[in-house]
Amino acid sequence: MISTRSLFPVLNGAPPAENPSGNVILLEKNEPEKTYEEIKKKYGVDKIFRLSVFLTGKDVLIFSAPAGPDMNETLNDLVFCAKEGAAVMKRLGITPFIGIISGGRKGDIGRNATVDKTILDAEKLSEILEREKMPSKHYTILIEDAVKEANLLICPDSLSGEMILKTAAGVGEGREIGNVLLLKKKDGSSSHDAPFYLEQLTKKADPDDLKILKEALETL
Repeated sequence: MISTRSLFPVLNGAPPAENPSGNVILLEKNEPEKTYEEIKKKYGVDKIFRLSVFLTGKDVLIFSAPAGPDMNETLNDLVFCAKEGAAVMKRLGITPFIGIISGGRKGDIGRNATVDKTILDAEKLSEILEREKMPSKHYTILIEDAVKEANLLICPDSLSGEMILKTAAGVGEGREIGNVLLLKKKDGSSSHDAPFYLEQLTKKADPDDLKILKEALETL
């Protein structure tokens, strides 16, 4: 099995932090809803999105967002997840390439209002990221093509993101490393005064993998 430590460049050759900064917290699985509400109240957070970190069945490291507990509602939510997800990856020493996923191809527009919105939002997100010089590509619904090139998937909605993780790492042969909570304030900014909160969702997840992710985030 691939070594989790080898996934994060910041840990390559680096000894464990002797004095961890304490800015990374592992969440317990009991009463998660209560914990989310406490985090929101303490840091003035409006929404919490998960950045899922997992390996595919072919040992490809993928970051994916948004996922629950909150549902994304606007294009700004997707922009937030793309920027904050990329920032977490850079902290881990990984250069992000963003793969934007939508519910269909451009030729599908007009068939269903819900699918139309995912396609149009994906196109707008692609334009925004291009202006900000963040490497990205809209892969439409072809997630199988996205994972060949991109390492940060931005999903159409939080439900899709949750199902991707559950399918890849919970049902399939993939492996969940952990989830980083992205904390979005009402003004659209991130709650940078808050620590990183980490959790795991799938029953097959190895707690030691989460501890290594924690160590990697504490390295800088």
